[in-house]
Amino acid sequence: MINRFINRLHLEQLRRKEMKKILMIFVGLTFFLAAGQFQAFAAEVDVLINKLVEKGILTQTEASALLQEMQKEGARQQAEIKQVAQEAAKEQVKTASVKLPDWVEKVKFKGDLRLRYQGEKTDEKADSPQRDRYRIRWRVGMVANVTDNWETGFGFASGSDDPRSTNQTLENVFQTPDVRLDYAYAKYTPFKYLSLIGGKFKNPIWAPKDLLWDGDIMPEGVAATFTHKFNDSLKVFVTPAFFILEEFSNSTKDPNLFAAQAGLEANFGMPYLKVAGTWYNFTNVEGNVFPHTSKSNSLDSKGKLFYDYDSFAAGAEIGVNLKGPVPMIAAFGEYVVSDADDDLDKDGNKDNTGYLVGLKAGHKKIDKLLDWQLKYNYRELERDAWPDFLPDSDFYGGATDTKGHEFELTIGLAKHVTFGIDYYHSKPIRKHSEREQDLIQADLILKW
Repeated sequence: MINRFINRLHLEQLRRKEMKKILMIFVGLTFFLAAGQFQAFAAEVDVLINKLVEKGILTQTEASALLQEMQKEGARQQAEIKQVAQEAAKEQVKTASVKLPDWVEKVKFKGDLRLRYQGEKTDEKADSPQRDRYRIRWRVGMVANVTDNWETGFGFASGSDDPRSTNQTLENVFQTPDVRLDYAYAKYTPFKYLSLIGGKFKNPIWAPKDLLWDGDIMPEGVAATFTHKFNDSLKVFVTPAFFILEEFSNSTKDPNLFAAQAGLEANFGMPYLKVAGTWYNFTNVEGNVFPHTSKSNSLDSKGKLFYDYDSFAAGAEIGVNLKGPVPMIAAFGEYVVSDADDDLDKDGNKDNTGYLVGLKAGHKKIDKLLDWQLKYNYRELERDAWPDFLPDSDFYGGATDTKGHEFELTIGLAKHVTFGIDYYHSKPIRKHSEREQDLIQADLILKW
């Protein structure tokens, strides 16, 4: 009896040792499952448990229960590992995504490049040569919305200190061209209908063409724009401005320009209209000499301007939006009269008026391939109708006392890429000179 009891106790101890081994095996298998190795060890586990059943260490029921527990534990461990991996991946994406500062998201960069061929011929005499020039224009700038109401911007451009030109002629054996400040301003918009701007900025005075103002001029000073919208079809605008022309260190009589414009803009679907009138009040211009003048105004015996050139100007454009191959047709014009030249010339004229009339057709804006626009205008600008340091410099060198024709054709080559031809035929109004000038420009322009 005692021997049987001892043998049974010994067998029970062996059985407990075997169960401990099984538990160790279970823990080890669980560890491997947690490490994602369940698939690799599943076959080996089946073999091991079958061996334990063959040796009588486990019953078939115990073996089946053990396999089920291991499968459940493996599935649970795999789900936990998958969840941890997903959370780690999300965290990795979050840390890898760098959030830009707010001010960077409010900044916009822009610019353009123009490649130009320019041919010009002035009939000073029968054998006068044609001048061929190859020119580039490069402009780049930045505009930032500091807050919802404040905007600031600055830009640089190629060219010299001439405010009427950003061209750089290719010459002088690969010289390094200049880059200059083109504009720098601050703009405040306290209300939808009011904006204030100061610094050096794009001309806020609207005109349908460049009879009076060269398109490259960026005035310096302050301006305001008031707008009132009656409905979707009609609005009015008023723009007062103060421009600084010159600053003298030895005088308090600095030349300046006060301008005030009022206009109306109407769009009735197909027909549209824009018209404006502007009063210009020049102060301390008479008796002064200005840089970049064309020397075509009346001068005194010392070579200084004879008049002050206070002027009234009007501009208008009326057109029709169409469908089909010709999306738009419009007529436009400008007129100016100054208070200069109270005396009549020998022909009974005061030489103090100017006008421009023109037609255009095509797309309003060249946005894509095969968009096009064709323009024509005729203009006359008498000698003292306007200061000769402001008009379009491409039309007879920007002089007054001129008249002539301009033809323009612009075609879209791709989005933000255009090709244009511009032809001028001009000559002096007065009969003291018959020097006609022909000028042609071919431009390739890329914008971004």
